[in-house]
Amino acid sequence: MTPALRKRPEVAACAAAPAPRAEALARQLAQMLPHVARVRVRLQEPRTPWPHLELTATDRHGQKIRVTRTQALSAARWVIRTHPGAGWQQPHTFDLRTALLDGGGA
Repeated sequence: MTPALRKRPEVAACAAAPAPRAEALARQLAQMLPHVARVRVRLQEPRTPWPHLELTATDRHGQKIRVTRTQALSAARWVIRTHPGAGWQQPHTFDLRTALLDGGGA
């Protein structure tokens, strides 16, 4: 006779809650890029050994904000490292106000 299996407690999935690492990243990026609300990260040629990163920064009104190449590369790398399983074949937008990553455009 096999023992009865215990039923695991149900845990409600909360997709809207950002991970603590994402929240920390959002704070760091907000300090580094004070007027930026969202960053759009894209891998150009993700199948090559040395993919090129592209970052587009926008303010809360959706207007593009100019960032230096060093800031763009650093921010893009941090976003990708914080969300390694995001499937970077498509661009993703990281919202600095909510610390959430989505697949939309900035």
